[in-house]
Amino acid sequence: MIKNLLTLFAGVALVAPMALAQVDTGTSAGAVALDRARSGPVAVSQPTTTTETVTVSDGKSLNKKVVIEEESEKWWSVNASTGWDSLYMFRGANLLGNGRGLYWLGGDIGITPWENGAFTAGVWYGVSSSSSRQYQELDVFVDYTHSFGPLDASFGWIYYYYPNSFGLGGPDLSQNELYWALAYNLEIGSVTITPNATYFLNVGPHAGDGGWTEPGASYLLLQIDFGIPVTDWLAVEPYVAYGINFGFNANNNGNFFDGGNNFQLGVAMPFQITSWFGISPYVAYSYQWMDIAGTDENTWWAGVSANFSF
Repeated sequence: MIKNLLTLFAGVALVAPMALAQVDTGTSAGAVALDRARSGPVAVSQPTTTTETVTVSDGKSLNKKVVIEEESEKWWSVNASTGWDSLYMFRGANLLGNGRGLYWLGGDIGITPWENGAFTAGVWYGVSSSSSRQYQELDVFVDYTHSFGPLDASFGWIYYYYPNSFGLGGPDLSQNELYWALAYNLEIGSVTITPNATYFLNVGPHAGDGGWTEPGASYLLLQIDFGIPVTDWLAVEPYVAYGINFGFNANNNGNFFDGGNNFQLGVAMPFQITSWFGISPYVAYSYQWMDIAGTDENTWWAGVSANFSF
């Protein structure tokens, strides 16, 4: 039954490729791709609504909720976020082990030099929340996203830096990745459905030469995000995802494998407190059947983020 569901989901996600980020909402495509490199949900900004009083033909007045279409003339954006995750799930792998979470912060700047196109550059830094593992990670990314109506196409680069071999006392390690992404925004009433696909390709360095996995290893993430507005300031955002591994993850025997990696689902509940500040708690679940190193077959975790957009 599970294999049939995975096959069905993969087929749907491939037929309806997905959209990454809306430049005019303050969520950069590069930041979204960086989040999707991990295994947590990505909050999607909801349209701003307001209530106005209108007069109908019989002279009666009534309140009507309308969507404000904000014409953004700003050619730049600045975003910052921070958060905590109870586990560090990275592409279906429990990277730090049970009982070890992650504190992180990140920021990016973006420019929109022409209509429907945006460049973004940003950084992300995370540390283990447990004193038993002195884990640190610094990431840098750049991205270009072009929108073709409801379809967003993105291309970018992510640099990962791990001091002391993931906090285990060895040499510093790093990794360079290129990624390509497609996302498509479907609107059904007030609900937004975004099927998306992101492909990550490791381009070095080699393992044993400062890298931690071989160039050519890659990972394909197929995901469907749902945005369901509840009020003007609250939304419910479920997602389902299926990861496909190409020599990136290893099992407990130390063998790198190809094929289905894990199935995942979760839900976030973003609260938009002001026009520039919001918080987003989430809970997520992952099922993996490939004996991924250090990872239980069934894994639950949760987290919360605070997000600032200017």
